[in-house]
Amino acid sequence: MAQAGRALWVPSTQMGLVQGMQTMVVKGEGAYILTEEGSRLYDASATLWYANIGHGDARVVEAAADQMRELETFQTWGGFLNPRAAELADRLSERHAPFPDSKVLFGAGGSDAAELAFKLARLHWQRKGAHEKRTILSRENAYHGLHAFGTSLYGNNDMRSLYGGGNLIPDTGLISRDDIEAVRRQVLEIGPERIAAIAAEPVIGSGGVHPPADGYLEGLRALCDEFDMLLIFDEVISGFGRTGEWFASDHFGVQPDMTMFAKGITCGYFPLGGLFVSRKIWEPFWSEDPEFIYHFGVTYSGHATGCAVALKVLDILEEDRLLPRVKHLGTRLANGLREQVAAAPGVKTARSVGLIGIVELSDGIDARAVSLVMRSSHGVLARPLGTTAIALAPPFISTEAEIENLIDALSTAPASAPASS
Repeated sequence: MAQAGRALWVPSTQMGLVQGMQTMVVKGEGAYILTEEGSRLYDASATLWYANIGHGDARVVEAAADQMRELETFQTWGGFLNPRAAELADRLSERHAPFPDSKVLFGAGGSDAAELAFKLARLHWQRKGAHEKRTILSRENAYHGLHAFGTSLYGNNDMRSLYGGGNLIPDTGLISRDDIEAVRRQVLEIGPERIAAIAAEPVIGSGGVHPPADGYLEGLRALCDEFDMLLIFDEVISGFGRTGEWFASDHFGVQPDMTMFAKGITCGYFPLGGLFVSRKIWEPFWSEDPEFIYHFGVTYSGHATGCAVALKVLDILEEDRLLPRVKHLGTRLANGLREQVAAAPGVKTARSVGLIGIVELSDGIDARAVSLVMRSSHGVLARPLGTTAIALAPPFISTEAEIENLIDALSTAPASAPASS
């Protein structure tokens, strides 16, 4: 029998090295996944930062099925709406938006959200007559998806230059990750009259789980106000409770002009992403001036079933009081990382915010080998970030015992893993 998936080209993977070695995940149960070989593993990375309410929640399954029976979807272009897209946008704006009086745009995921935000930032200034303001800046170590804009704003120069040198989209560049004075110098060097926006993950995720330095986000807000630039937060990972607040901008007390979201809005049960837009940006586009139209959208913008799933996920987050649970479990995780894991053999450092964390390993220890030890010895599935770190994003529904086991696994596995060659 031919190997399953031999025709499937999977993301960001050296295909020649993984053939015959991939793990087939066949089922999800709460905070656990089951493999084809029969292993039951605690999903300590929430798959890709998104399985926040766990796998297989029957309430979400029923919400999706009910919506599909009624209307799987209908497009929202031009003069059409569907009830779930309208309901979700209103609920997000009225109850969960990171700033008041917002409008909401929908796409199919986080990379779409980035495209929505960065194109709109440029269009905002073009329509105001500031035609030089085209440059979008992001932080070193940033990740904003891998569409054209996201690739051009990737916080690693090697990735940005893969496709023929330079950036796929011109007038994009990087700023210091944590040094706000360096950012000021970089803005002045480029010329603020040329800068449309600065994009920032409040907590850098895939680039290494870096919480902001003290005063950094506040400094970005002040710089954007001083030099008439937009501040865009990427909360694709941190949004909808990962830090213990609805958004990390609430956690850190800094308000952006636009906020990208995805992952946690549906917790993996359906592809959906989007963008919150503040009044100063959306208002001209809601006039009757035919010049003010934003040509955005994908086929599934405002997909009815996806929006029904998101509405049910919001119900679950609220009714099951999962955000207070994130704060409680996040404190236990932070204490364990600081007191046990950071002091363990083979560990360089460990840090977290809410239920997002990372363990950086000592030189010579391969994260992939550590993750295999965690699977085989502790029943924990954790995601290597490259070869030097283990990323953590426990599901919100985790128990204290599961967090304790995760901490124990991280404390012992690095010393047990085979050394890298």
